[in-house]
Order: sequence, then structure tokens, then C-alpha cells
Amino acid sequence: MIFFRNFFITFFILFFIWISVIYFQIDRPTLMSQWVYDVYKKKITIANNIKSKKIIIVAGSNSMFGCDSKKLQKAFGLPVVNFGVNAGVYLPYILYKAKQIIKKDDIVILPLEYSLYNYDGIPNIQMIDYIFSRDFDAFWSLTLKEQFYMIWDIPLKRIYDGYMAKGGSVVKYGLYRSGNIDKYGDQLGATFKAKTTSIKKELDKLKANHYGINYNSNSLGFKYLTNFVQWCKEKNVKVIFTPSTLLYFKTYKNDKTEQWFYTNLSKIIKNKGWIYIGDPYKYMYEKKYYFNTDYHLTTKGRQIRTKQMIKDLSSILK
Repeated sequence: MIFFRNFFITFFILFFIWISVIYFQIDRPTLMSQWVYDVYKKKITIANNIKSKKIIIVAGSNSMFGCDSKKLQKAFGLPVVNFGVNAGVYLPYILYKAKQIIKKDDIVILPLEYSLYNYDGIPNIQMIDYIFSRDFDAFWSLTLKEQFYMIWDIPLKRIYDGYMAKGGSVVKYGLYRSGNIDKYGDQLGATFKAKTTSIKKELDKLKANHYGINYNSNSLGFKYLTNFVQWCKEKNVKVIFTPSTLLYFKTYKNDKTEQWFYTNLSKIIKNKGWIYIGDPYKYMYEKKYYFNTDYHLTTKGRQIRTKQMIKDLSSILK
């Protein structure tokens, strides 16, 4: 009995120390989180400068690289904000951030990366780093499970980086920076000519994903989406799910489990009473249309994808 009492006392003392160590490096801007912070800040400014009804594209970087918002705006006669930034901060934060710019009567388009549907509540280092260093208020919007893992899984190196943080200056060089975001929120610079040999080699190393195998109809991701759609409904905001772009691999059609996922995603979403427009296979293209990842289209690939979006969305937005 004394052993267990001493064990629990020791455990809680150590846990309290761990919490304290984490707490005192909160809100210290790390370099790792800088570009995402810069880009979100710019896109929020773009959105807030629009006083009328607007279309907001909410996702990760597949939309940042893969949508021509100017053409979408011309096609549908409404201002468009490309609010895609980085799927690495995960679904809860993407939706949390989107709520800050969504206004009554807006239209939200969700071309979510397929991994986000399978979000299981286990944060990765990008989500942990960003929330602790840039937006700790978001921590309180998470479930207890997520809060626990945010604290439990933070690496010692990340804590050290937090205490040594020297971020805060806008990133001025490289592909990932706010300077490469245009007035609609679209990514600039992802041209075919800009693809270096090393980038091409990285593309060659890519392998098929297994979103179908990992699919979970009871995922925490779907619970977040349910709450988000309801929140939007209360503001008279129309939410439209559409396919993400994705580098095509034969596995996506030849493997029965993967094929089932892409073929039935629209049914899964529609059965929840939500709107889904488009065929995932029509948004999968060959390697030459991708820039540096299987989600990042080149400027030419962006035009193909945007044309397909306009065709699909015209059935509901015109």
C-alpha cells in the first residue's frame, strides 16, 4: 500500500514538473512554425478585407498550390480566399483557424487531404510545435485525449527549441513564405522550370498512400467535421466537400480497399447529410503535373485542377 502511494506521489510530482517545463516555453515563436504563421496571418488579412459574401477554400497545401482562385472568382462571381496552408497542423487546427474568417452567408469549399478524414486524435510534431509556439488558445479547443498527447508526445528537442526560440521575423527566402502568396491566397513559384533535379528525385521516391486501409468511419476527424458543418449551418454558411488533388498511382484503382475508399468517399459524406461534389479520380494526375510532393501541383497542374473544380461546382454554385 505504501509502495503504491509513494509511486503515485512520485508520478504526480514528475508530471507537474514536466507540465511546468512545457508551460514556460509556451508562446515562444519557433523557426519551424514561422512560415505557417506568416502565411496564415497574410490570408486572414486578405479575408478580413472582404466585406461581402465570399467563397473560402479550406484545406492544407493541396489547395494552396492547387487552386487558381482568380479563375474561381471569375467563374462564380464571388470573392475567393484560398485559406489552404499546411495539412501538417492537422484537421482540428485547420477548422479552428477557418472559423476566424468565416462570416454569415459565406460558402466554404473543403478539398481536404485524404489523411485528414482519418485523423485519430494523435498530434504530430508540426501540430504540437505550432499550437505551443503560436496559438496556445487552440489547445483548449481540443479533446482531453488530444491535450494529453500534446503534452505527452512533445519531444525534448522541441522543448529545448522553445526555450531557445528566436523566431518572429517574417521568412523572406525560399518557396514556403508569405511573399510567395498572392492576393487571393494562392501559392506562387511552383513552375515546371523551378523543379530542380533534387526535387524531381524526391518525386521519384514517392509511393502510394494507404488512406483506404487506414479509413475509420468513427475517426475523431469525422467528429470534428460534424461539429464544423453544424457550426457553419448555424451561420447559414454552405459547406461543400470536394476531392483533394493527389499524384496518381495504379494502386488507387487496382487495390480493392483503396478503390473502395475513393469510390465511396462521396457516399460516405452524403450519407451524413453533407454536400460532396466531384470524383477523386478526376483530381489525380500524372507526375509531371506535381511540383515537390504528391499534393503540390505545378502552375500548369493547377489550371487543370481548377478547370475540373469549376465544372463540378457549377452544378451547385451557378
